[in-house]
Amino acid sequence: MGQITTHDLSGTINLLTVAVPFLTIPQSPSINGVITSVPDGTSGPGIYGNPGLLALDHARFQSTIDFVPWLRNRIPDMNLYGLGGCYRLNGKHSIGMNFRFFSLGSYTAVVGNTTRHFSPSEFAGTIFYTYNIDRLTGIGIGIKYISSDLVGGQNVGSISTHPVRAIAIDLGFAKQFPGRNGQMDHFLGISLKNAGSKISYTQNSDKDFIPITLTAGYGLRVNLKEQQSISLSYEVSKLLVPTPPVYYSDSVDLNGDPVIQAGYDPNVGVFRGMIQSFYDGPGGYQEEFNEITHSVGIVYKYHFISAGLGYFRQQPTKGNHQFFTAGLSGRVKIGPADTNQCRISISYLIPVNKYPKSGNTIQFEINLSI
Repeated sequence: MGQITTHDLSGTINLLTVAVPFLTIPQSPSINGVITSVPDGTSGPGIYGNPGLLALDHARFQSTIDFVPWLRNRIPDMNLYGLGGCYRLNGKHSIGMNFRFFSLGSYTAVVGNTTRHFSPSEFAGTIFYTYNIDRLTGIGIGIKYISSDLVGGQNVGSISTHPVRAIAIDLGFAKQFPGRNGQMDHFLGISLKNAGSKISYTQNSDKDFIPITLTAGYGLRVNLKEQQSISLSYEVSKLLVPTPPVYYSDSVDLNGDPVIQAGYDPNVGVFRGMIQSFYDGPGGYQEEFNEITHSVGIVYKYHFISAGLGYFRQQPTKGNHQFFTAGLSGRVKIGPADTNQCRISISYLIPVNKYPKSGNTIQFEINLSI
């Protein structure tokens, strides 16, 4: 009668923690809140999120510049910068790369008799390749290099620290299903991001998982008259990292480590952790379901202008991040060819709860397509 059950644990707060969480910040404006699985009228989902989406865009060359002033209500000089591009070699093969640089502001630390100014930063760069299975289907793979320097090699107490490096893989698939008479199109997208090595900022601590993320989405576009369309999208996402177990408060093993009461040991390898993440919640499958985030969005396009609304929800026991997204995207034709376009996109994240992860955040993007 005194034993806890999975039902008792499924409603308790049990957050998933990962290193380099800047990789989870949407790099480009998402005017409909769905960021990686289906097209939304901007180039970001393909270049930064799911390289398979580039098979659905038949431009010869694309480049994009992004700027996100992150959490300005807390730190006035924290910014996320993005740069990316892709080139279509022929009807089957495309290559590209993207970079993101996260500046966490600056601070002053006094170490002994020395005053030191430090600007922590994080960086990720990806080289990716997309293969067009056919005109409406694509798969992509990317190799990502990650670097993070948060403390500048300073000692924290008696513990020495160092910058970290990691290598990860991104995978993506996207397909468009045309409807009858061109009046309706369906989209399906699946991506696996940041599947890579664990990292630690110190020599004598357990290594942490980076944010390995599995995302799947579905989109429906209704093509109206006179170059108008309405798109609806839905996306789910899950971190493929171990869930922290519940430990006995009064028990240790022969090594002096706490004994797990419910759940599984989180100190496992990367592949084991990804598989384990589907069943290791102390609260059972109800807790596993709570770890899934949901995004829904709608976009209306009229000629060269697109406007969208979206909503993102994370369960209260897993972080409680909830916000609306509102965005605009417009394109203008440049140069002698009608296919040359410059697109400017902007989105605004509006928090729902009191302590949002994103704050009131504006995202900007300029995209050139030839």
